[in-house]
Amino acid sequence: MTEETTLFTPADEFIINDLETLKVVADPLRLNIIEFLSAPRTVKQVAEKIDKPPTKLYYHFNLLEKHNLIKMVFTRIVSGIVEKHYVATAHLYRLADGLLAPGNSEFEERLEVILSGLYGSLRNDMRESLKAGVIDFGENAPPHRRLKLLQGAIYLTPDRADEFYQRLETLIKEFGMVKYQEPVDESLASGKQPYTFLLAWHPSSRETKK
Repeated sequence: MTEETTLFTPADEFIINDLETLKVVADPLRLNIIEFLSAPRTVKQVAEKIDKPPTKLYYHFNLLEKHNLIKMVFTRIVSGIVEKHYVATAHLYRLADGLLAPGNSEFEERLEVILSGLYGSLRNDMRESLKAGVIDFGENAPPHRRLKLLQGAIYLTPDRADEFYQRLETLIKEFGMVKYQEPVDESLASGKQPYTFLLAWHPSSRETKK
């Protein structure tokens, strides 16, 4: 037996405009939960995906729902038990303009929340992929199985920097980056390995040693 609510369509984007919501969404575990809610899933189904006991996730689901970051879209009765299915409320979550303005009194705290969430999520992904054997550290590992970490500096004129930005965006579009909250076309994903990246490219106030 299935009891469904009105069909829900996620918004194109969810704008985060306060520190409390930012803290909720920036938690690495809650980011992981949202990633798996591009399609309706239960707490138990998500728990299986991220290898956590369902009891460890109820608090986080409640918090995400309270801040409208996820939504319960329908229930299903299985063996007399009501299963709630949740979905992300948007395909993209982004910060409101000015949320990270340096003059803001909460600037430092907001920046720390964002960086901790992003790097924490990436760290967890790397750890899980290593344990699963997806990443290969062997000497003869093929390029598509390796972990690539790079930190450096490039000196560019404004025109060359603009060119880099544009070419990078073109390359990402060419290879078809999928946002974590977007449903994946199974016909396009079949037989392919997902790859994760976190790109930080910005003008720096640091001078490298010469």
